[in-house]
Amino acid sequence: MMLSGMTALVTGGRGAVGSTVANMLSKEGARVFASVRSREQRSKGDPLENGIEILEADFLIEAQVVGLYEKILRTASRLDIVVNTVGGFIPAKPLVDVTFEEWKGIIDLNLTTTFLSTREAIRRMIPQGSGHIINFSALAAMRLSTKNIPYVISKYAVDLFTERAAKEVEAYGITLNTIAPSIVLTRANLEWAKGEDTSKWVKPEEIAEMIRFLCSPAGRFVTGSTLRMGGGL
Repeated sequence: MMLSGMTALVTGGRGAVGSTVANMLSKEGARVFASVRSREQRSKGDPLENGIEILEADFLIEAQVVGLYEKILRTASRLDIVVNTVGGFIPAKPLVDVTFEEWKGIIDLNLTTTFLSTREAIRRMIPQGSGHIINFSALAAMRLSTKNIPYVISKYAVDLFTERAAKEVEAYGITLNTIAPSIVLTRANLEWAKGEDTSKWVKPEEIAEMIRFLCSPAGRFVTGSTLRMGGGL
C-alpha cells in the first residue's frame, strides 16, 4: 500500500490507460477520483475498482475543470497525484489538407486539456508543498515525425509545457513528468492493426507501473522529464 493516505485524480478515467492507472492507484491505497466527460460515460469504457469515485467534467471547458478540482478539495482536503490521460489522435494527412477545425481540435484536445488540468493541480499542490503530475505525450512527438504534423505538434507541446512547468514549481516540492509511449496495446488499437506484430506494443499495465514509480519515494527527484516507452519500436 505504497500510496496509502494519498488522493489521486485520473482524467479520462474510463479509457484503457486511465482505468488501468486508476485501478493501480486504488490498489496501492490512494483515494482515487476518475473523471469522465459526461453522465453517459459513467458506466461505459473499461472497468474501475470499487471505491473509485467518478466525477464528470469536460476538460475543454475551463469552468468545469475548475469545478471538478474544487469538488475534490471539498471532499478530500488535499490532492497528491494527478494523471492526465485525456487526449486524442487524428489520421495522418498532408499539411495542405489539414483544416483549421482539425488543427484547433487536436491542439485543444491534447494541449489545452493538459494545461487546464495541470494549472488547477498546481494551484492546489503549492499550499501543501508536494504533489505529482503526470502528463501524456507520444513517441512520435519525440521523433518529430512529419507524417501527422498537427498531432505531433500537439504532443511535442505537451513535452515542452511539462518541462517548463516543472522548473517553475520545483521549489514547492511538486514533480511534473511526461510519459511518451509508442503504440499502446488496447482493444481500440487492435481493431485497426489486425495482423500486425503487437509483441512490442506497450501495455497499459506497464505504463501504470511507471506512474507508480514516479509517485513513490524512489521517484521523488524525477521531474521535468519525458520518459520514452517505445517498446523497441
